[in-house]
Amino acid sequence: MKKKILFECIECGYQGPKYFGKCPQCDAWNTMTEVDAEKEKQDIDSVRIKPVKLSDIDNLEIKREITGLQEFDRVLGGGIVPDSIILIGGEPGVGKSTLLMEVSGILSKKNKKVLYYSGEESAVQIKLRANRLGVDSEDILLLTMGSLEDLKSAITEYKPDYLIIDSIQTINAKKGSMLPGSVSAMRFVTGEIIELAKRNHITGFIIGHITKEGHIAGPKTLEHMVDAVLYFQGEIKSDLRILRAEKNRFGAVDEIGIFQMTKDGLKPISDPSLVFLQQRETIEPGIALFPAMSGMRAILIEIQSLVTESPFAPNPRRICVGFDSYRMSMLISIIEKKLKLPFYKSDVFLNIAGGITLKEPAGDLSAAAALISSYKNKAVPQDLLIIGEVGLTGEVRPVSFVELRVKEGIRQGFSKFVVPAAQGNIGAALPSVDISLFPVENLYEFYKNITS
Repeated sequence: MKKKILFECIECGYQGPKYFGKCPQCDAWNTMTEVDAEKEKQDIDSVRIKPVKLSDIDNLEIKREITGLQEFDRVLGGGIVPDSIILIGGEPGVGKSTLLMEVSGILSKKNKKVLYYSGEESAVQIKLRANRLGVDSEDILLLTMGSLEDLKSAITEYKPDYLIIDSIQTINAKKGSMLPGSVSAMRFVTGEIIELAKRNHITGFIIGHITKEGHIAGPKTLEHMVDAVLYFQGEIKSDLRILRAEKNRFGAVDEIGIFQMTKDGLKPISDPSLVFLQQRETIEPGIALFPAMSGMRAILIEIQSLVTESPFAPNPRRICVGFDSYRMSMLISIIEKKLKLPFYKSDVFLNIAGGITLKEPAGDLSAAAALISSYKNKAVPQDLLIIGEVGLTGEVRPVSFVELRVKEGIRQGFSKFVVPAAQGNIGAALPSVDISLFPVENLYEFYKNITS
């Protein structure tokens, strides 16, 4: 009997009975590979798992493993949860392997056994990195250029407490004809690793490559399978690195950790507000300061704007970095409607300094202030923080965590705060210091105050 053959797209996982030069599902070219449709299935355990009553389950308090790397622990929700699987993505060279090697060294000092698998580097290369970071322990075991079967055998033999995979795209299973790095191979290998780790009470860190769009390569199901998804970001030419949680079953998903890359490794930055605020002796038009929330921590960021006469009228440019372009267009339309400022003649550029991405609407009023300041060529007062969401009718709406935002501003030495009128009574909950609150009901009232 003739063996049945299928062709699978390594980009999206689409399967078909014949070869396509262009994948019918994702439109990628030359991504179809031949797979055996009748490859041997994995053995299934004969032991059946029976359901248990919710009331019969003991209330166990989760004891997190505190690494002492403060920003790393913060992003994970206060430490590493035992038996969890964490997926980490990032650009090549951003420092993912450096971060996990440092974590391995910290865990080994706590008498935890770490199995470090690398499919991209040799043991000598990993040793060089460990020497640079000052990591040297008999409790760190290295496995390089192996297969899934080699990894299973090592876990069974050495019984590690922690497993690090660098990276998931490089592991292949000898059983079957799947192409390493393909969608089907990644889904199968990840499933096997998660099952093996959960059964043996092993906490796992999995490094994943990212696509040119900035997402972890492979099917979205990988992110659903793991307990947490972290992204490690930063410009290669800059020494700042940002670790943020995209998904976390045991903590906040909007938390970020700030690191500085040095010759001796990553150093946590405990006060990121000082990093993102440019220290200036003179203030310039087009700049507004805003206390953005990162989990339960407020971080002061700088919103920069440049509004200049456009040579491309009537089609001026609208460019955003770190801010939603549709939201900026909405704010410009509101300003034009309510304040009669002709932005349609101007190119508009909006940037969030420091590589931060601002997603929360609480920064609307601050972004609007930066736009108006640049257009009018009049600087926003240096000691002023602006907080508020702007509605389509120009009203300034309440925001969440306004007290935490103002307290962080006070800690950094700010004394004037623009807040929504509905939250103008928060003064009683603030420290007894000399500050001024300016509640505003709408964009027009705010405009009159900052231009007067």
